[in-house]
Amino acid sequence: MNCVSKKYVSLMNKVLDQEATEQEKQVLFEHLATCAECRVHFNELKESTELLRRLTHPQLPAAFTESVLNQLPPDKRNAIHKWGSRHPVLTTVAICALPMSLVVIGSRRQTRNRNGYALVKVSGDQT
Repeated sequence: MNCVSKKYVSLMNKVLDQEATEQEKQVLFEHLATCAECRVHFNELKESTELLRRLTHPQLPAAFTESVLNQLPPDKRNAIHKWGSRHPVLTTVAICALPMSLVVIGSRRQTRNRNGYALVKVSGDQT
């Protein structure tokens, strides 16, 4: 299909899916009247769509979902993940406790000079 732009292909799909407006249908059918390649392509799409619509949908047993879920392997998450998912607030506190304790420990290493500025003690500092 040399002349077909994405515009006409998308219009074909919209018409076949019954989502096109009357104006879009008119534009497509005017183009199909003048373009044999697009007309053949549209008819092929139309036939494919009809075949798909005629397919029967299988009826699943009522307990299908339950039987599939029972066949899945057991959950292998470790105890920490299980505990964390059951106690999200405590998990957040535990995760924040380590960085905050490092901040507190680091602040104890600071001293203040006469001007009130905080100075960090560094080993080998000559001041």
